[in-house]
Amino acid sequence: MKKTLMLVLAALVVLFTAPSFAQQGSKGASAQAYEHASDEAVFNRVGDWFATIGKSEEEKAAIKAQRRAEREAKRIEKEAKKKAQQAEEEMEKQKKNINEKMKGLGK
Repeated sequence: MKKTLMLVLAALVVLFTAPSFAQQGSKGASAQAYEHASDEAVFNRVGDWFATIGKSEEEKAAIKAQRRAEREAKRIEKEAKKKAQQAEEEMEKQKKNINEKMKGLGK
């Protein structure tokens, strides 16, 4: 009897204290964090930093611009490849549907 009473009390304590530990407000990053966020990933910025150590400001700007352009070109190429693959998959689905309908008409 004592054991069950203790278990019930422990469960009640956990049940009533859990909401007080829950995160209040919205989830995710704060508005201030989004304000200072960059579109570039941190590993890109670190790589850029290593590439521009000891260079003049003009050289730094040129190197960063070139690397940014290369990353953007890669991203666009990857998106284009993904879109082409999706279009091809959609075309295959359409062919399959047409073939099924043709078989249905032949019966």
